[in-house]
Amino acid sequence: MDEGKSNTQQKPPAKNLTEVVIAIKGLKKTFGEKAVLKGINLELKRSENVVVLGRSGVGKSVAIQCIVGLLKPDGGSLKVFGDEVAGMTDGELKKLRIKTGFLFQGGALYDSMTVRENLEFPLTRVLKLKDQREIDKRVEDALDSVGLLEAIDKLPSDLSGGMRKRAGLARTIIVNPEIILYDEPTTGLDPITSREISYLILRIQKKYKTSSIIITHDMECARIAADRILIMDDGEFIAEGSFKGLHKSKNKIVEAFFKDVL
Repeated sequence: MDEGKSNTQQKPPAKNLTEVVIAIKGLKKTFGEKAVLKGINLELKRSENVVVLGRSGVGKSVAIQCIVGLLKPDGGSLKVFGDEVAGMTDGELKKLRIKTGFLFQGGALYDSMTVRENLEFPLTRVLKLKDQREIDKRVEDALDSVGLLEAIDKLPSDLSGGMRKRAGLARTIIVNPEIILYDEPTTGLDPITSREISYLILRIQKKYKTSSIIITHDMECARIAADRILIMDDGEFIAEGSFKGLHKSKNKIVEAFFKDVL
């Protein structure tokens, strides 16, 4: 590992802001003869934003899909809130996914539903809420948090790319997850909207005290949102540190990310 790697420390008591909420050790994943993850190690602490930088196809999205049980690793250990994901039952995985929000690249909104209905869906189907007043309040609060309250009765097709990202994020936070996994949250957006989404990620972290892994190749997003950055190449983490520290790295692969960044 390059600049910034810290020494292993004992896990602090629960509820401490340095508590480890995701612990990955030696995680491996292979598709056919292609080794996509080659024994990666990663820790995410409570209320921390970790950005994973890497080119397309190096294994970034595969790693976060393993975290929520969408993919099954071939080796290593992956613990969320201290529990091994690989051994979880379907019921335990369902509970984990309530605590772990996943923001997909396209927002994953239901096209035939309005924004309001998209946000009501996890409240009624996952949390089983029945009080319409409570449902309405939570929908409005979530949309207000992302600056999208005025679009509550619009269809996804009526929204811009940035608005769809905001709606997807509102649906993610509406169940009050402790962890949020962002898969390329600024892909396909213009620079101004990308910056707005990056600052929104930061505001969500501060307001809800979420712990997040942000998969991206957007350097501006990394600069704005990251408490810590890991750089992945060919299924391995090759560097770890702060944005400022990694900017000074002499590793050729790391330099390629930062060469045009002021």
